Amino acid sequence: MHAPTMPRARTVVIEELPPPAKLYGRALPGLFRRHRAAELPALRLIRPNVKLDAEHIGRYARVCGFIPEHGVPLTFPHVLAFPLHLMMLTDPSFPWSALGVVHLSNRVHLRQPLAAGQALRIEVECGPLVPHQKGQAFTLHTRIYRRGEAVWDGDSVYLKRGVRSESIATVPEVAEAHVPLLAREARWQLPAQLGRDYAKASGDFNPIHLHTLSAKAFGFPRAIAHGMWTLARTLAALHPSKALASGQAHGDFKLPLYLPGDATLWSAAPSPTARDFEVRDEAGDRPHLRGQFEWELP
Repeated sequence: MHAPTMPRARTVVIEELPPPAKLYGRALPGLFRRHRAAELPALRLIRPNVKLDAEHIGRYARVCGFIPEHGVPLTFPHVLAFPLHLMMLTDPSFPWSALGVVHLSNRVHLRQPLAAGQALRIEVECGPLVPHQKGQAFTLHTRIYRRGEAVWDGDSVYLKRGVRSESIATVPEVAEAHVPLLAREARWQLPAQLGRDYAKASGDFNPIHLHTLSAKAFGFPRAIAHGMWTLARTLAALHPSKALASGQAHGDFKLPLYLPGDATLWSAAPSPTARDFEVRDEAGDRPHLRGQFEWELP
């Protein structure tokens, strides 16, 4: 059966981003939006000239645990694209509230080294809906170019729970992949303000990450760590001690990681330039994140 296709995308160039407060303000009315026919916007959003700012990179790196020798962190371009993600999810044509979708997984791929001061073109486009055993899933595709050359791309997979597919196709229950024998690498103590610190560095001010009270409004007992912080912190811990020539990582987000809290990092090395990893609870029993990281050095 052929994969679902999207109609030809309408392209919108974003010269100046609205402030985060305005973007999240756009998300609030969607909380009361009635679930209508699931149809995602055929829209491509572009930021044509985004400078890699050294101060922004440094602020992000410090929150996530990267060191200057790592260069531009592998996950940093995601935060440059994130405002376009939020604009897509809060577009009037999007069928659900941005605050009602769940981030399932993320893949990032560095194709060419990046450096502060360079100018990038960022493009974000929404993929089609795909039936999922818990609702409907879709992917936000990010493509980043430097002087016309593809240098970075990422795929963010989201789930809208409880939405039934009109497709007759069904997605079978996916069995958990075999997890290799992992060794404990580190223990992290996560402070209550971590979500706020990461929000300031990344622009992701989703209220479930900021305070206990705002998280409770969305059904969580306490604030939870950003999934992309957890992925970035893991890659920083496993990163070679120099900048990468290229690299890619994939992370599946599992159980919420509550703040304040403790987490442990577990990994195995299937090759000298690859790591399988999990972030688990303090006891090492329950997974918060599972994925792979591989790289090439200059």
